[in-house]
Amino acid sequence: MSSQLFILAIMLAFVSWFVVIIEMIAIHSFSRLFFGFGIPVYKTTLKIDEYDWFKRPIEVVKKDEGKFKFTEDGYIYFLSQFFFGKFFRTTTPFPFKATAKITVNGRVEIKARMPLGPTLFLFCWVVGWTAGTVGMSIESGNYGAMLFGLIGWGFAALMVRISYPVEKKRMDLMVSELKEIITTQSNTSYENPSSISNLNR
Repeated sequence: MSSQLFILAIMLAFVSWFVVIIEMIAIHSFSRLFFGFGIPVYKTTLKIDEYDWFKRPIEVVKKDEGKFKFTEDGYIYFLSQFFFGKFFRTTTPFPFKATAKITVNGRVEIKARMPLGPTLFLFCWVVGWTAGTVGMSIESGNYGAMLFGLIGWGFAALMVRISYPVEKKRMDLMVSELKEIITTQSNTSYENPSSISNLNR
């Protein structure tokens, strides 16, 4: 049973790499479907006082960290940009992808998720390593070999432990950038009433 589970985990891990590639292309193209999948890991709310004067940007907005896509129905999709040539930037397997919803009272509800592909791979890693360790222990009759499983579990835990603080810091920065975009657009619209184009709500 453990050997079959191990093989299944290996097969799913292989499939997860295709999911990683497809997902990364999709979210950087702002495919709305892929922003809805993944484990929620971050949630916050902004209050925008000048919301009534907000003018929705038509194009994708790029800031120092994130890039943002505003939709006509009041949603905002954003994530960290690809930074080519920044050799000292820490790259993690779990870059957050976020969805924000602007409500009628000027509140911006933000929820970020872990990407589906890397999460699936990590799950397969833990299952495969566990199944392999259990199978090896049963075949050898030495249950002390279960300690070997700590290596795989520790690697998975370390990967999450390192990735989460890095990506949370980036998400905090992108939330600040989002507030700056909305505030700037609101002020611009306020100063030029003739150009006001309120966001559909």
